Amino acid sequence: MLNPTPSRVCLAALALATGSALAQPLLTTHVSPQGVFRPSGTAASPYDSLQNAACNTVSGGTVNIAPGRIHEAVTITQNVTLRAPNGIATIDGTTPQRTSLRVGSYNVRLWPGFFVGQTLAEEQRAPLIGARLDAENCDIIGIQELWDYAIDAAGVDGFLNGVGSGYLFRYYGSNFGLNANNSGLLTLSPFPIFSTTQGSYTECDGFDCDANKGYTRSVIVKNGITIALYNTHTQAGNGSDNVVTRDAQLDELAVDIIIYRSLNPSHVVIAVGDYNINAFSTEFNTLATTMSLAGLRDARSNLPCSPDFSACTACTSNTMKQIFGSDGVSTTLDHILYAPSLDGNVKVIARTYDVKSYKRTDGGEWCRGVIPTGCADDLSDHEAVYVDFDIRRITP
Repeated sequence: MLNPTPSRVCLAALALATGSALAQPLLTTHVSPQGVFRPSGTAASPYDSLQNAACNTVSGGTVNIAPGRIHEAVTITQNVTLRAPNGIATIDGTTPQRTSLRVGSYNVRLWPGFFVGQTLAEEQRAPLIGARLDAENCDIIGIQELWDYAIDAAGVDGFLNGVGSGYLFRYYGSNFGLNANNSGLLTLSPFPIFSTTQGSYTECDGFDCDANKGYTRSVIVKNGITIALYNTHTQAGNGSDNVVTRDAQLDELAVDIIIYRSLNPSHVVIAVGDYNINAFSTEFNTLATTMSLAGLRDARSNLPCSPDFSACTACTSNTMKQIFGSDGVSTTLDHILYAPSLDGNVKVIARTYDVKSYKRTDGGEWCRGVIPTGCADDLSDHEAVYVDFDIRRITP
């Protein structure tokens, strides 16, 4: 138990991931279970885990802890002072209920055949993508841009079914609305999926209006903890109209999450997808502001000790991106967000963050003979994103 007076601790060394872009350590950091979307460690922008605060405090510095019980096992690499200046804080690494959660998000760019200007070997790529996803052993994964009109039809095997062949349960946002395409959103899990919902955004721009873009919500239970996963794909493009539309879509998504959390205060919420907002752009501040209102935090920004802020998810090195309108800029458009339970009884900590590039392994390429021409060995024009969470029920 920490008293308001300082106490100095020095624990075993922690192995940090190599090659990561670490946040600049501070002399004084702050930690609070409330957390923020993208913490900096200041009093106004505290970390949501003691481990994160400790890793980003210089040797000889101080970590200020909000009053209450910190349900976390912590390893610290240097001498730091842990203080609870506003009341008693207790560090407790034991929990009555705990589970891991591996979450994925992947824009697979699998288009229906009648979009001749956008397709490339969909039937060949789909099972290769499926094999890679199977090997990741996710607890739940959200997939975007998978347009397979037979995927939910009884007795019909759509050629894209191979994408989810290794997962027993799935939910597909198959409602077309008034558009030529459905949502293209598929959620996969080895656990039963229930309480599914598909929402459609009311705003769209240009080519995006050919799809019933929106979000899906799928609920699973793992080790007694209920998790709702939102899967979304928002407006593409960087024009001013695109940005306004995308912001309106984010508002709709946030409202649904707020309502869901208020009705289900014991549930954890994860929101994944291709948000089409670069993590290094000023628009990311809009994402942060809007999703913060819904209680969400960015997994990558909250990763303890070794956040990799350099990885792109739509990269100029990607051969498929080079075919389909590469603008010569690597961007990070795909994000995994999370929120602990609204009632405060379930804590969520992001433990690992990984971006994976999937390519053909036989040395071959797929080539287009019509404009836009080119050859590619990447399985999609995006990279897959994975986050491992530690979830703890801190009251029975």
